[in-house]
Amino acid sequence: MAELSAQMGEKQYVASFLSGCFAGVCSTCATNPLDTIRVRLSASRSATGRPHKSLTYTIRDLLESGLAHAFSRGLAANLMASLPSNGIYLSTYRYLQNQLYYAEVEECVRPAISACGAVSVTNMTLAPLFLLRTRVQVDDSLTIRQAFTDVMRRDGFLGFYRGTMTNILGRFVEEGLFWSIYELLKRLVAEGSFQASGSFLLTSAAVLSLTMVSKVIATAVSYPYNVVITHLRTVNRITGRPEYSKIWPTVRHIYQADGWAGFYKGLMPQLLRSTISKSVQIYAYEVAMYAYFRFCCGPAQGAPLKISGEGNSFSGTS
Repeated sequence: MAELSAQMGEKQYVASFLSGCFAGVCSTCATNPLDTIRVRLSASRSATGRPHKSLTYTIRDLLESGLAHAFSRGLAANLMASLPSNGIYLSTYRYLQNQLYYAEVEECVRPAISACGAVSVTNMTLAPLFLLRTRVQVDDSLTIRQAFTDVMRRDGFLGFYRGTMTNILGRFVEEGLFWSIYELLKRLVAEGSFQASGSFLLTSAAVLSLTMVSKVIATAVSYPYNVVITHLRTVNRITGRPEYSKIWPTVRHIYQADGWAGFYKGLMPQLLRSTISKSVQIYAYEVAMYAYFRFCCGPAQGAPLKISGEGNSFSGTS
């Protein structure tokens, strides 16, 4: 019986990883242009070679090469990073939530702890892909292969982890806030679980609306770290070398160049991008896991753990 239970658990985690990969593909395809705009707005002028002073200017500049180019710019690098990152992130979050549930950790702190653990695992594993994605999005003429070769030649393997700690700390705040708010709202409205609801449409609306509200709050609070991390990851377009390597000098430069507003450059496209991305991500993941439990498991095996309070489950993840 114990061996059967372990096999079921392993299959569920594999399903969770694959569902996360599927969610990553869906969310990336939906928001890739907005992600490119956000990165360009938050990057320094020396990195882009252009004074991206406004959202309108940046969009017009991006569209100069054609609509197809604008929508596909950096898509390969984005998919290369988001597909495994979502698979690792969501399956790790699910695993940690289950472990904390069994350890009887307080329900109100489980989401934040699980999110921090998932962020750490994901970023330490895939930091090189995140850096390459940023470089390709900022520089129109750069390919993934060229970016990889340039980093290895100038900085070696450690160059791929430039800004990783800043990114992890920022993501701690953003993802910890998001999951804490999301889980709290699910408990308050008693909706957002496909397993516990009799209406697919009602649950779909609940998942999307709760995700949007939670993500807007989390993104608005934590956005400045996005600007800092973009500066750390990019290089001067002329010299080809990074201008920023330490956090505090970078923060000081941003403040001196643009004031407090500099820390919120690209906020609007980021709010739009992250809200749509997170909504698509969570919804796709919920539906994929629901399909797994319904069609691939028997009645006794298909009921996921309820670890977010009575009547609420994140497809077995929350």
